[in-house]
Amino acid sequence: MQEEPTMRDGRAQILEMLVAGRLTVEQADRLLAALDTTAPTAPREPTHQAGERRRRDERANDAFASLTAEQLIALRDHGVSRAFIEQLRAAGLANLSVHDLIELSDHGVDGDFVHDLREAGLTNLTPEQLMGLFDHGVDIDFVREAQAAGLVDATPDQLIAMYDHGVDADFVREMSGLSIANLTPEGLVALYDQGVESDD
Repeated sequence: MQEEPTMRDGRAQILEMLVAGRLTVEQADRLLAALDTTAPTAPREPTHQAGERRRRDERANDAFASLTAEQLIALRDHGVSRAFIEQLRAAGLANLSVHDLIELSDHGVDGDFVHDLREAGLTNLTPEQLMGLFDHGVDIDFVREAQAAGLVDATPDQLIAMYDHGVDADFVREMSGLSIANLTPEGLVALYDQGVESDD
């Protein structure tokens, strides 16, 4: 049976107070238990109240509404806010676990970083790939420059390897001018590591 809108609304308010530090876990548990046992069966709302109910539903069915008290405390302890979660969702990352949210926040990956990569064509990246790119310093400028130099299909691992080895867009264009067949990111890294230059 579906939870009534007023009950979901009350649950969301309790969880918000818990995340904000205005309630302890024990207090929140007692309030949630009381809400579960005392909530009456709500009658069907008149049509003119449908808009108000819909707004309540949207607010209650948010990023925090289905989480346990322990999960909310973990998110709060790591600085994971509602705004951070919604920003990631807006960038295309939905259905992330609490662990993923904490890891992304701890590594500094935010919605802007995810959005920029998706705009550049790097879609469906896993949290691990996003953290890897961010941790190695691969930003959107590097990605776009690599793509402009012809490496439009470079994977996250290839981008990281090129960045770590110092292969930039100028080197890619320089090697492309040598008419080397099947020039891959791995090949570019090998050429750079061997000190190959266009006038060699």
